[in-house]
Amino acid sequence: MALRGKVALVTGASRGIGRGIALQLGEAGATVYVTGRHPDLSLHASQNTLPTLKATAEDVTARGGKGIAVYVDHSNMSDVEKLFKRIDEETNGHLDILVNNAFSAVPQLADLSGQKFWEVSPELWDEVNNVGLRNNYYCCCYAARIMVRRCAGLIVNISSAGGLVYLFSVPYGVGKTANDRMASDMAIELRRYGITVVSIWPGPVRTEVSVLFFSDIITEFQKINEVYGSSKTY
Repeated sequence: MALRGKVALVTGASRGIGRGIALQLGEAGATVYVTGRHPDLSLHASQNTLPTLKATAEDVTARGGKGIAVYVDHSNMSDVEKLFKRIDEETNGHLDILVNNAFSAVPQLADLSGQKFWEVSPELWDEVNNVGLRNNYYCCCYAARIMVRRCAGLIVNISSAGGLVYLFSVPYGVGKTANDRMASDMAIELRRYGITVVSIWPGPVRTEVSVLFFSDIITEFQKINEVYGSSKTY
């Protein structure tokens, strides 16, 4: 197994893209910390019986890795700091891979679909970017502090074509653009320490949540990716 002995963290891994990445890391033999909100704090998950964080960790282990579920509210930076302290202590300062996938604004974006930025509360900015951008920056900072000790590591931001063309809303597009630029600039500062930072655009993925909230938008997303490509890395 190519990643036996490696330690990874995938945020927002209860379902969807994060879950899929975590399962593949487990299949490659990695120890995978997976995070997500407690089911009691995820109303749409509890109402629609979507996969749970515990199930993801169990499936990672079943595939040959070691899955460790940690309930984290990624809108609370104190929770985020505690997560990395735990990983640092439990692994003796060992973290090879960070995947920033957590995103909490899917229901809000779905509810406000078609409305212009001035027609909705400006609080949408925080609802989209507190977890989708600010949290990612915090995670990168804490992960880098662990990785630079070993002069090795990989940080991945999950972004989208919304960073290049209009998609969903203004806060969404600005957040994705910022994630791409953050990866690019961090890569420059971390290069000398042997740490790679990339931002990827997975393209339209038919996840449990996207089907639940955005089934009518998936086709439009596919058109965007036909023009601009299904992925982008920095």
